[in-house]
Amino acid sequence: MTKTILIPTDFTVKSLNLAKIALQKNLSSQGKVRLILVHGFWMSTSISDLLFYSKKSLLDKLETADFRASCKLLLGKYEDKIDQMTIDLFSGRNQSSFENYLEAHNIDEVYISPSYKYKLKNSSSFDLNPFIAKSKVKQVEVNWELSANHEDTQDELSALFFTHGQIAH
Repeated sequence: MTKTILIPTDFTVKSLNLAKIALQKNLSSQGKVRLILVHGFWMSTSISDLLFYSKKSLLDKLETADFRASCKLLLGKYEDKIDQMTIDLFSGRNQSSFENYLEAHNIDEVYISPSYKYKLKNSSSFDLNPFIAKSKVKQVEVNWELSANHEDTQDELSALFFTHGQIAH
């Protein structure tokens, strides 16, 4: 049976640590894992903006080259465990729409890190944690510490290897 896990992301390599930890935690389970990396993004209410809206174009603008490379790295390292990994946007404005999103995507768990501060680079981006905190889906809290040498560095592929995650009890 496939387990579907939602991972909030800000399109930094460091935010992918939640995905890495979720995969590591589920290595011993029998089924595969379906990861959905989700970013909160307020949609414009302008008719002309909505007419020319393209999710693919928007995602291409938000994703960095390092983020894409890190996703490929995760897919390669955990190819036997990952059934599917997708990147999506959540644009709802209330808790009900978030619950509908979770239900529509059959989310089994959401991984969050209270210690991680999301770096929202776009003025229309928003933190999903308030929606997640109020949701009814199982939440797995992960606290990770960045090594002192890499805490203030640029967003790099190596950031996936220099963190130590621990699942909160």
